[in-house]
Amino acid sequence: MLTSTIVDPSAADANEFLEKHYKSKADKQMLLVLGDCLVDYQGRARSLLDWGERLVLIKQDGTVIVHQPVMREPVNWQPAGSNTTFRVHDNQLIVRSWHNKPPEKMAITFRGLKLVATSSLKDRASLVIAGMEADVVNQIICEPDMLEEGLRISKREKPVKSGMIDLFGYDVDHTPVVIEVKRSIATISAVHQLRMYVSDVKKDVKEANVRGILCAPRVPDMVKNLLSDYGLEWREVARTVVLPDDHQKTLSEFLKEKKMCTIESVA
Repeated sequence: MLTSTIVDPSAADANEFLEKHYKSKADKQMLLVLGDCLVDYQGRARSLLDWGERLVLIKQDGTVIVHQPVMREPVNWQPAGSNTTFRVHDNQLIVRSWHNKPPEKMAITFRGLKLVATSSLKDRASLVIAGMEADVVNQIICEPDMLEEGLRISKREKPVKSGMIDLFGYDVDHTPVVIEVKRSIATISAVHQLRMYVSDVKKDVKEANVRGILCAPRVPDMVKNLLSDYGLEWREVARTVVLPDDHQKTLSEFLKEKKMCTIESVA
């Protein structure tokens, strides 16, 4: 990772720095500018952001992001594929960014600069999110015995009148089992949801008995009591968060194995 910086530059020094380290290779470098700036945007709307100290990022794909010292979201931005130019006027560095579809343009005028830096970054990783409700469902599909021995999962996302059942299967005695999965604490509304699903299944099967199981990392006593009143069950299932690392499988192997596990278990 090659990085070049200049601290507290004048507008002329910053522009000279950009000529040397950035302008000819903008598609291979990320640019970071810290300073006191004014932002004028024209496009689908019109906005003017008065002077203030901000962080401006220009990414290697042309994306331009303007961040204030607080809040997560940028206050102004331009999408990937935008074109950017730099010039000096009245001892101020002016950054102009524009693109054509839709037509939008943004001018950032710096009257004071704290830092200008360029860096060549390499990142080919894909984001993998684990610990979601779908991961708990996949975990149960792969290991149904974690709920009870002999449980067989026959269908995922079974549609019924009231909605979509997370998992449907049969226990060791061939009794239908409706399983509702929650990734966080179980609630009263989840109990009523499970109750409706069980009622819907009872209308469609010949068996008089249909079991309902609510799965969540934690089931409060009040929820347990309500489940018992309705003849329903619960299991406290801790989420297993598994992400690939350098000592495990590659990302492609991890995703392939996860997909195969899901397909084979539901088949």
